[in-house]
Amino acid sequence: MTEEDPQTPECEHHWVIESPNGPTSAGVCKTCGQRSEFKNSVQGSGWDRSGANKKRARQVGAQSSKK
Repeated sequence: MTEEDPQTPECEHHWVIESPNGPTSAGVCKTCGQRSEFKNSVQGSGWDRSGANKKRARQVGAQSSKK
């Protein structure tokens, strides 16, 4: 564990995030160099879809193609 310098204000990060290529993207702060991972989708859509949501999407698609 490291001690923080009480005279140094906390960084207000300015994230530069890689282009989406999977469920997460790496990011680095332009100011302090801290690295972090960021999700590329909103829960319930895209990469985070559960099996139930995928099944429902297939059912809706099948119904649409029958019309």
